[in-house]
This record gives sequence, C-alpha cells and structure tokens, in this order.
Amino acid sequence: MNLYHEDPLQALGTESPIPGYGVETLQWTVVVAPGQAEILNGTVQQIYEQLRQINPGFAPSEAQARVQPREQQLLQGHTPIHCGTYPLANKGRIQEDIACIRQVAAASRNGPGPGNCGQVSCSQGAAIWWCNDALYLTAVKQNPVPKTLDNWGFIANSAQYILEACAPTDNQVSGQNFESGNWNTIVRGNNC
Repeated sequence: MNLYHEDPLQALGTESPIPGYGVETLQWTVVVAPGQAEILNGTVQQIYEQLRQINPGFAPSEAQARVQPREQQLLQGHTPIHCGTYPLANKGRIQEDIACIRQVAAASRNGPGPGNCGQVSCSQGAAIWWCNDALYLTAVKQNPVPKTLDNWGFIANSAQYILEACAPTDNQVSGQNFESGNWNTIVRGNNC
C-alpha cells in the first residue's frame, strides 16, 4: 500500500463539509522517534510527509493505532448514522486512508467547537472529516472547547463504520456518523 498518495500541501480542504461550520487544521501529537514526540498539523498525508522530513527512517506500524474493535463498540450502544448525504467517494480509497490513519501513533486534537470540522485525510477525491460539536457549559456562559481523543483509531473506526453501514457491497460511499462525546465523522467525495 502506498501511504504517501499525493502532494500533502494540496490535501487540505478549505470548505467545510457542513454549511456554516468552520474549518480547523487538525493537530497530531506523534512519536516521531523513540522518546521524541512532536505536534504536527494537517491531514494524514501531510503528517506522513512531515514525519519523513523529521525522521527519514520513520516506518509506520500496523499495530500502533489500535483501539477497541468496532464490533465491541456497537454492542455497547448504537451511534446515529446518515448515509448518502454527501458527494460519493471511492470506497477503496477511503479504506486505504483508514489504514494509513491507523498506522500513526498519535493523540488527536480538533479546534474549538461547536461547529467546526477538520480534514483527517484527502486523496484522489475521497476525504474523511472529523467535526467537533463539543461545548463546555458553565453557570455563567457557554465556552467553545477543543476536542481531544487519545488515538486517531477512534476516527478510523468511525469512518470504517460508515463504510460498513452505508455501502456494504457498493464501490462508492458517503455518510456521517455521530459519536457520543459530541463529535462526528464524515466520509465524502472532495476536491483533493
């Protein structure tokens, strides 16, 4: 599998997949070498390019970004999903991008919500977006808060669920999966 699909500088989408939402550049806290962590910004394609610049010997590991299997998550509760609501993307390309995301050992951070999305991956017209709808409520006011997940594997699992629920036998897919914790994942066709 080719992890470095395209020019990473052209991978970042500038228009939100949800009208009225902002677009944030995502942050990845990545172990670039043993004992050395860096905060990198962009899509998974951009992260791989930055990792190769920092550590030319960087080799992704299939086991790095494992989280609880989706089947076990589904037994704990259903997450709402909407299928076919966006331009269609090539399912095979999305599957390859999910595999790339799983290979980066990193914590994920999206900018303040509610109402913003960051592009996780974009290659050959297929994109995965992560949207933050979290809002911290106090007795005095509502404060937008960044969203942090321990691992990008949660987003990979969410995108995988869209593929399985929305296009189990099709070659094209689009959908939005709403996760607990006020965030959602979108799989769609995109200019990239």
